[in-house]
Amino acid sequence: MDSIRPSSNTRTVTATHCLDSSPISATRCQYKGGRAFFWIPIERSKYHFRSSSRWKKNMVAHLDESLSYARKRAHSGVQHLLLGGEVDVETPALAELTAAAAALAIGAKPKVLLPLASAAVEYALVRRGNSVLVSCYGTTSAPVVYQLDHAVPLRRLLDTCAQSMLEMAGQELDPTARQIAIRVAERALATKITADPEGPASPINQRGGELDAPGEHVPLAFGYEAAVYPSSAASQGRSARADVHALLFEGHLWAFVRGRRLSLARGPIMLAAHRMVVAVRTLVDAWDSARPTHVRLRAGGFQIALRKSSHQLVSVELSADGRGDLTATSLTIAEAALPILKLASDLLRSLVASDRGQSRNLRVRALRQEVRALRREIRSRRTADSFVNLDPDRLRMHHDGAPEPSKAPSTLPSLQFDERWRICLEGLDANSVFMCGDRLVIATQTHVVAVSRDDGKVLWARPGPASTTMMFGSVLVRLSTDGEVDLCDVEDGEPYCSTHISPRIGGPPIGLMAGGDKIPPVAVVTESSHRLVAIDVRTGEPRWRFASRSGGEFRMTKVGRLLLVTCGEDAIHALDIATGEDVWRFAERGCFRFKPLISSETVIAAAVRGRREGALFAIDLYSGQLRWKRELPGPPTSDPCVAADVALVSIAGEQAMLGAHCLQTGESLWESKDPGLGIGGAGLTFDETWIVNAPFGQLSALDVRSGSLRWNTNLADALADEIPRRLEPVLRGGALFVPASSVHVVRPADGQKLSASLPCDLVPDLMRVDERGWVYVAEESGYLAGYAPKPMLTLIRGGSR
Repeated sequence: MDSIRPSSNTRTVTATHCLDSSPISATRCQYKGGRAFFWIPIERSKYHFRSSSRWKKNMVAHLDESLSYARKRAHSGVQHLLLGGEVDVETPALAELTAAAAALAIGAKPKVLLPLASAAVEYALVRRGNSVLVSCYGTTSAPVVYQLDHAVPLRRLLDTCAQSMLEMAGQELDPTARQIAIRVAERALATKITADPEGPASPINQRGGELDAPGEHVPLAFGYEAAVYPSSAASQGRSARADVHALLFEGHLWAFVRGRRLSLARGPIMLAAHRMVVAVRTLVDAWDSARPTHVRLRAGGFQIALRKSSHQLVSVELSADGRGDLTATSLTIAEAALPILKLASDLLRSLVASDRGQSRNLRVRALRQEVRALRREIRSRRTADSFVNLDPDRLRMHHDGAPEPSKAPSTLPSLQFDERWRICLEGLDANSVFMCGDRLVIATQTHVVAVSRDDGKVLWARPGPASTTMMFGSVLVRLSTDGEVDLCDVEDGEPYCSTHISPRIGGPPIGLMAGGDKIPPVAVVTESSHRLVAIDVRTGEPRWRFASRSGGEFRMTKVGRLLLVTCGEDAIHALDIATGEDVWRFAERGCFRFKPLISSETVIAAAVRGRREGALFAIDLYSGQLRWKRELPGPPTSDPCVAADVALVSIAGEQAMLGAHCLQTGESLWESKDPGLGIGGAGLTFDETWIVNAPFGQLSALDVRSGSLRWNTNLADALADEIPRRLEPVLRGGALFVPASSVHVVRPADGQKLSASLPCDLVPDLMRVDERGWVYVAEESGYLAGYAPKPMLTLIRGGSR
């Protein structure tokens, strides 16, 4: 490399504004005619430049540096200066760091954030007089502080950046990139540090929470002191951004557990509060689960551990390195969570009160929204507490009483059936075939058709778009996918009124007919993702709406004036059909996802408590008071059933079981192997016998007093035959009609077949039996057929010879 020698009329001065007071390697400064010239050796050539006013006027302009040097890491001297040599973290791009230092020096910006492109790490540079406070931290959802408020002289930072730029220019092969690097270095060296436009900065001290011990009656409380530096009005632009550094203000955080005080953290206390909020979110998400939950989170020397037992009791353990620990036990979820959420809310309020610009900080907004969401969820669960009806007699007047139990005739003749008619309808939905007087109403994707039940002749047909069809008494209701509702008369199929509701989201629409007699007749249907709406079938106008919290699947049971609703929440709602108001509500730990059962004046409901526990409840129908409660050895898997005075429920476990409980006391009577109820089977009560039609083709009858098997019969091949969509058996005239691979007619007393299977080659996805014993079978391939019993001659013994 050629040597550089100054002329005799120049004065050579070695530049000493670099790190450790060492001269800039191979770089000299000469003064000639009152101007400074900087000399830098470049491989195989000589370059010199001078500082000019033209560059000073544009010191902080954004540079169009080339990609070849903008992404290079800064010199090790810059890293040592920024991080003090104790933290091994990548530093920002040298050009961006130099421009940021220049902007801070001339007072253009009081604070600069420099995010890294290769990692979720960010640097914050804050001007404090003639120094810069350098902070380095992670920007993930759980920020980690690598360095906080490390003071660096501003002049030293500028000169070190300039030295690193010149060294990089000496190694750059691209002439354009080399020239840009030299210009950036010139700007840094020529930058003059102006007075701090913000003046001496002083923090605003804030105090909040519990400053003194609240007493032993308070299980958990927090208090804090914080020192927040407000940002300047000039730095508050129109855009909102995520500023993690603003949350790293200094403070002191302490806790009280039943009168005992513990200092938890000193320093950036918002990080400790943020970790506690994350722990609360985990706790609330596990609220419905009966399994124990344990979460342990750390922020610096602070640690929080939350443990929830299977009985929904929470223990909170708070610890700080070198300061000891405190534990609050036997807390409810609300008692453990709400003090933490109050602390986070108070800290955010103090931050915004000291620095109004933080109301636009995306991190502050996100944390505030999370705190509010958790508070709403906890309070909504607290508002779901049970309450009873103080006037049960008003509801009892509308109850017709229990139906008379069915009696089997002493003898039953053998039965034979003939096919009377068959029709084919494209797009037939087996769930949309309804019996209404002398006709069958069938819905397809393009039409609604009414046919005579005697000969299958079409009575009327009405075209229409694809929709869900339901029958409410003698009213046909069609719900389109966009929320249009048509109420039609089954006599001619023409709509007599229409309305609009919110389209159903998250599942198919379901509904039932309620009211009548002394109560306005309404069709209760699902809408949106979490609501029920009651539509007056006379006018088409909505009468009331009910909204759930979770948006689970609605299961409904009506009796008299009451509509019992479960929707996967921890409560059963009893609604007045006429007004929609809550008459009573029964809330209990667990998830009520099955349809409640009514026997006489008792409601039987099953709740799931995680994967290994469940509970069965008996509730007074008119007051909502608990009559008894029994823990189950596993979660229930089907709707509860009642036979005679015995409540039955299927239970999951290593082996699926069927459990029986006394309806009056809840006493466990017996357990036996589940005959198929928990895997989709359908049951029916006959005298003191519980009959189950299982999906694998077996029909079983259990004695409800002892749980012993009375009889069973195979109706289909579990491997070869198809399974109908619906398996509900139907009892007519003492004969049991059972859908399997075909339709079978058996005697319920002993399971003997009264006839061969129907002469039917259709899979009975839907089976209907009318009062005459006619059987109607629908297969979703598009066929519907009607079968009638054959006339039979019976020999009467006796008489004269």
